[in-house]
Amino acid sequence: MMVCWGSASCNLPGNFHTGAKTTSDRNVTVEDVMILMRTILKNSDKILTFLYGQEYEEIADTFPRLAAEEFIVLMDIRNDGKPETLRQMLSLTKRNSFVLLLDTPDNIVSLFQMMRMAILKTHLTRWILLMEGSDAENSVVRLQEFVNEGTQIVIFVKTSDGHMAHFLPYVDLYGVTQFIDKGNWKSTEELKEIVFKDPQQKPYDLSGRKFKMGVKESYLLIKLGRKFPDGSVELLSGMDVAFINMVTSALNITYKAYIPKDDVWGDGLPNGTATGLIGMVAKREVAFGISVLSISDSRLRVVDFTCPYSSGRYVLMSRSPKQKNRALAVLSPFQLQVWVCITSAVLLMGPVVYSIAYLVNKYVANNGEEIDFLWFHFNMFRNIVNQGNLIEDKSFQVRVVLAFWFLFCVINAALYSGMLTATLAIPAYETPIDSLQDLPRATKEGFTIGTLGGSNYEFIFKTATEGIFKDTWNLFNHEDRSKSFVDNANVGVMKVLSEKFVFITSDNFFRAFQTTFGKGRFHVGQQKLLPTFVGIATPKGSPVTGPFDRVILRLAEGGIIDKVIDDHYRRIPAVPSAKQASESTTSASITLTHLQASFYILSMGTLISAATFLVERMTFRHITNE
Repeated sequence: MMVCWGSASCNLPGNFHTGAKTTSDRNVTVEDVMILMRTILKNSDKILTFLYGQEYEEIADTFPRLAAEEFIVLMDIRNDGKPETLRQMLSLTKRNSFVLLLDTPDNIVSLFQMMRMAILKTHLTRWILLMEGSDAENSVVRLQEFVNEGTQIVIFVKTSDGHMAHFLPYVDLYGVTQFIDKGNWKSTEELKEIVFKDPQQKPYDLSGRKFKMGVKESYLLIKLGRKFPDGSVELLSGMDVAFINMVTSALNITYKAYIPKDDVWGDGLPNGTATGLIGMVAKREVAFGISVLSISDSRLRVVDFTCPYSSGRYVLMSRSPKQKNRALAVLSPFQLQVWVCITSAVLLMGPVVYSIAYLVNKYVANNGEEIDFLWFHFNMFRNIVNQGNLIEDKSFQVRVVLAFWFLFCVINAALYSGMLTATLAIPAYETPIDSLQDLPRATKEGFTIGTLGGSNYEFIFKTATEGIFKDTWNLFNHEDRSKSFVDNANVGVMKVLSEKFVFITSDNFFRAFQTTFGKGRFHVGQQKLLPTFVGIATPKGSPVTGPFDRVILRLAEGGIIDKVIDDHYRRIPAVPSAKQASESTTSASITLTHLQASFYILSMGTLISAATFLVERMTFRHITNE
């Protein structure tokens, strides 16, 4: 089949030339293309895609019949200069297929330049470039800037004397791709095979190489030092620093560390580009990146990852729930309706006992004794607080009522005493924040929801279209991002300690915070969110991924990675806390906090008494004056 990509009316980029050569001006012939096609197809059962420029339409027109019989796809390489169009065109080429590209040297260089800028995948395809012209060999040198390490590519340059110059890629110690002239081949002779250097099929030797590494400072995991004139930074300490030093030492490689310009971890965007540290790796500005980089689908679209060297889960971290206010602790043993019933009983029992005593004295005993109404009221209150009974009445009816009243008072006093003791011995705390479902309540209580800005944590909530993750994203402060999105984990933990702040982070960070500031100062939610796996980010198709994987697996199988992590946390210095020190030296005795309610009641009674005295005094003066 034949696929024409673009049309004659396409708006071509400035670097693309469309003036067609005549057959007499062309060195590349149909026979040259046929020899290359036959060589590829006889040594592989994979599909061959023939990309050609507009200047070579006459050659392409001779292949429709062959394309129907063989596994060949013909594509016109004319392009409108948009990365999206180029990405769609390359998506039509099959995975691990062969691509024979025939065009002018300038157009071929421009094509690979656009693929590099648009972060398009080229490592899955075996490229055979065929070009001609006086500027062809110069274009081979220009291509070195845009061909990624790990790209399987062979270049043939047709000379005026009928020979084919043969070039293969070579990567120097600094990771720079160079094309080496492997000699000439007479185009009249058949090729036995076309040899590609596939870094994935056999161990890739990195010994002695010097790389650029991308880093992002991370609390207690990567600590950066001074910045050098060449833009690199010094790595001082941290768990990830110790880990990458072990890996690079095992591979006998060295590196220089560089930080992203926007100083964020970054992520893969829907349009195929990337930001932050992930963007540095995707654009091959660095050979690999490390900084507690979580492996996610969005990042895997633009970069590769080594096998994980650490794992964890996203958690909700907040301050430890504080004890509830003890000012009303004396009221906590009974619910409101119980207090209403007890108060009503005390107020009613005075008149009831007084009425019984009055009726018995008037109609039964008939002894003419005077009975004080207020005295009966006051004794009801004495009974309820276990202060004994001062009512002297010999009548059977009054004694029966008082007997049951005393029993009522004893039961309530015992229950109140027991519940108050339990309440003071086991203090009540604020409701903890244990899950995403608790976050709306937390925001109503004045908490701010936050996470690391530009990190994978933010991206997961930001890209959610529905469900609890979408609802959680709406709870972040988007009007003032500085309140919800922090630059590093250290700022986040300080906000947790100093204000009402819920920090969504990895439990690896939480473990470091606990070691530094103490376990009692933080609360981690019971709900464990998405699992997170941490790896080293590498460019798509980079040959360094395989050697890194082999070293990481050996370190993991030997338990060395776990030992490095445990040693790192043991060496984290703890920050002294005055609160912790005071709590550790305080005995388990009754404090003013436990008794503050009793002092409040005493003060309240004194104020009521003083107010009553003032009212009586004013009333007495008013009566006297009249």
